[in-house]
Amino acid sequence: MKKWMYSPKHMPKQDPANAVDYKTMEIDVVIKCFVSDKDRPFRVIFKVEKQGSFFSKDIFVQNVDAKTPYELVHNFSTLGMNYEELKKYGSTDYAEYSFATLEEAKKVKDTTVEYIRFLIREHQQETLAQTS
Repeated sequence: MKKWMYSPKHMPKQDPANAVDYKTMEIDVVIKCFVSDKDRPFRVIFKVEKQGSFFSKDIFVQNVDAKTPYELVHNFSTLGMNYEELKKYGSTDYAEYSFATLEEAKKVKDTTVEYIRFLIREHQQETLAQTS
């Protein structure tokens, strides 16, 4: 099964088929444990290294409270938010989010990264379609 999934025929395309100057967004994501913080030691740190050909560099939620993970269903990206949500949560290209458990930190990291990857793929395909 693994061999089939990773064969060249089934690998997702990483580069555009056309030589348009599409630049992929680069994001650095790490989970760190700060033992000095007894209540919420696990931090997910997002930093946009390179904006690429994407909408904006400020794609992470800036204002976070205890309800945020549940309100946003663990996706801490501002992409796809309406104006009222953007006003409420704010946006930034560098964000640190603190969590009590490693599981919660991983869930926010994984959910946010997968959502951004999905949108980058969609944006890349739209850009290629427009230039073809």
